[in-house]
Amino acid sequence: MAVSPAATESRQQTLAQLSAHRVALQSVIHEVSVGRLSLNDVFRRAAVVDHDDALRRVYLVKLAEVLPSVGKVRARRVLADHGLGERTRVGDVPQEVQQALCGALS
Repeated sequence: MAVSPAATESRQQTLAQLSAHRVALQSVIHEVSVGRLSLNDVFRRAAVVDHDDALRRVYLVKLAEVLPSVGKVRARRVLADHGLGERTRVGDVPQEVQQALCGALS
């Protein structure tokens, strides 16, 4: 059975959007890892309503692990101490926990 051109085009558009989203996520993680963005900067940018949604969707553990002088073990321990799991996204972190994390991971 042949696939309709509309379905093929829709699939290609979806794949292009997903690819662009992945690139945006990796860009944020890279900027944090090289020190161009701090965790506080990420939280501040994510709070802006008009800002790109990719920032809010990054897993917090990924950002914490790549922070300079913070490793995987310490990052996961600090997140667990603040009641945050591995699947917590930046946009889901409450304001008071954001401040505590910035202090603990600095």
